[in-house]
Amino acid sequence: MDVTKDNFAKALGEFKAAVGACDFAALDMEMTGLYEAREHQPSRLDTCDARYAKLKRSVEAFGVVQVGVCLFTWVGDCYEARPFNFNVFPASTVGGADADVHFACKSSALEFLGKSGFDFNKWVYQGIPYLRSETAERIRAERTQLLTSRQRAMPDDPFVADLERALAAFMASARQSLLYETANSYQRKLVYDAVSSHDTLGTRSRAAGIEIFKGSRRAIARLVASKVRALDACVDGARGFTAIIDLLSAARKPVVGHNMLLDVLHAYSKFVRDLPPTRPEFARAVAGFLPVLIDTKYIIESTPAIKAKYGTSNLDEIAPALEAAGGAAPIRFHARFTRNVSHTMHEAGFDAYMTGATFIRLLDLGGGLDLAPELVLYRYINKLYAATTEGMSWNVSC
Repeated sequence: MDVTKDNFAKALGEFKAAVGACDFAALDMEMTGLYEAREHQPSRLDTCDARYAKLKRSVEAFGVVQVGVCLFTWVGDCYEARPFNFNVFPASTVGGADADVHFACKSSALEFLGKSGFDFNKWVYQGIPYLRSETAERIRAERTQLLTSRQRAMPDDPFVADLERALAAFMASARQSLLYETANSYQRKLVYDAVSSHDTLGTRSRAAGIEIFKGSRRAIARLVASKVRALDACVDGARGFTAIIDLLSAARKPVVGHNMLLDVLHAYSKFVRDLPPTRPEFARAVAGFLPVLIDTKYIIESTPAIKAKYGTSNLDEIAPALEAAGGAAPIRFHARFTRNVSHTMHEAGFDAYMTGATFIRLLDLGGGLDLAPELVLYRYINKLYAATTEGMSWNVSC
């Protein structure tokens, strides 16, 4: 299912209904770049701490353009797959507050996306907005305070002096409304601040300025409450795709990825809060965020028999080979997810599907994923492929 802001509400409902019953989810992302320069690229000579520092730098520099999440559910004789391809674009303003974000783009990354069929116009104009939870709650608290506070410190400014004289004359008159002209956003803020100290005055935004009107205390209180509700709806709308990550985290399902360390860091940084400064702090944070992670690249690289048989751990090579080999539990697309399946590698939704299918075929997981009896899985849980001086994986449980 290809998802933009136009059909996001429907996709969110579908995802919410399915994620609780799924056996596991697979995750993949497409980004605007990987590493700023050669010296920032991963090296086998890195320590785990040095690798985290390099990946953190990358995540903080580059943006995410697509997130693929594929839900896999055992339905009696096969796995049923629901692949979602979310096109995401960060929110820029929320309820009058600036939420603009900056991210770098690498020409080679954009060229690669373009050659893979990525639609840049759809990304910008139809991308699902997102706002990470930490930022959303800060904006919500700040804007609610502005709407409900009755005491504001006003600057010593000629505009303010004129405004206060106009308000005093207006309140002493029989007039019910006053249109106060403003030249810029700063003057509009001053009008809102001045009016907020009066519990029988309200405001409405107009093209030429701000309309100030009189009302009972109860009517003005109702107006403020309605503005707070509108703000909540605005913030929730700007959070957009973040609701999907919230649902995935709350479901506590195993999340499978391929060479997924960078994906996990992006998921936390873009949709939750800033990455912690150190690797141990991030390990503690991710334990509460996505508690069960499984990396198919680590499965391949750490299992000599698999690596020897297929000779590669690249997803676009091993996934078709495993599919052609057959013999594992059958996989089919859910009936509502057959129409928009691209079958194109490097689209996040299809890559998520291929990652999950590779996981099933590598370990021949027939009958559903039950972590208790499937003891073989414990050697792979929360070990993400890293290839550093400290070993082949980074155990995010530590």
